[in-house]
Amino acid sequence: MSKATGFKPTLWTPGDWNAFFGFGTNILVNMLVLTGLLRFVIKMPDSIVFGRILPALGLMMCLSTFYYGWLAYRLAQKTCRTDVCALPSGVSVPHMFIVTFVIMLPITLATKDPIKGWEAGLVWVFFQSFILMIGGFIAPYIRMITPRAALLGTLAGVSITFIAMRPALEMFMMPVIGLTCFAIIMVSWFGGFKYPMNILAGLVAIPLVDELAVLVEGELPRLVDGAHRAAPQVRLDEKLSGNRPPEERARAALGLSRRVVHRPPVYASATAGAIGVRAT
Repeated sequence: MSKATGFKPTLWTPGDWNAFFGFGTNILVNMLVLTGLLRFVIKMPDSIVFGRILPALGLMMCLSTFYYGWLAYRLAQKTCRTDVCALPSGVSVPHMFIVTFVIMLPITLATKDPIKGWEAGLVWVFFQSFILMIGGFIAPYIRMITPRAALLGTLAGVSITFIAMRPALEMFMMPVIGLTCFAIIMVSWFGGFKYPMNILAGLVAIPLVDELAVLVEGELPRLVDGAHRAAPQVRLDEKLSGNRPPEERARAALGLSRRVVHRPPVYASATAGAIGVRAT
């Protein structure tokens, strides 16, 4: 059909830039996490990490990405479709943690040799490759007998748990930065807002979030600390000790009062029985 119509699939569209930056940053973060696991958890020598593992990982991702792109191009030619997208290839986050903590780390702790742990991981990957190849032959039959909702439901559950929840938790750990970046991207992707000169949402978010990070880490704590120091201290000893039975006043004098003022940080003076709020 493609030869008769002369259909040629489009290799690059404007929307691919968002996918490029999103996929690229995802791979970068995963590689940084993998490097940290190998160096600080397994205690792998740098000569192995940077001399053999990471170069092999980069070659694998390059070859697999080009192969998946070639498959997508052939499918688009065969079906004359313009909405075919190549399957992304990268490091599997769940598999990365499982191999590190379930296979490599126990062997490393038992043998006191990180190279032995690395070799155990290689053996696991070797056997896993045969399982995947067998699955490639039986997968079409599994798809025929398994309801579509069951297949997609499992995939969606794994995606939400391991792909979406981790960045979401990290976003709320630093909400000033995370929610701002999230809002910039959501306004562009789902709100249809166009930034000046059609700049991509990711390119807008990166420098803005970088400036926010500097502010949050440097200037903002200083300003907040200065505001706390300038605020007058609140003396609550009279409120806490007045019109109470003698035994409760005695407990307050010893710093044992059950009434807690949730204004951190709270300090209690055991000598005067005065409770106040101050900024540190």
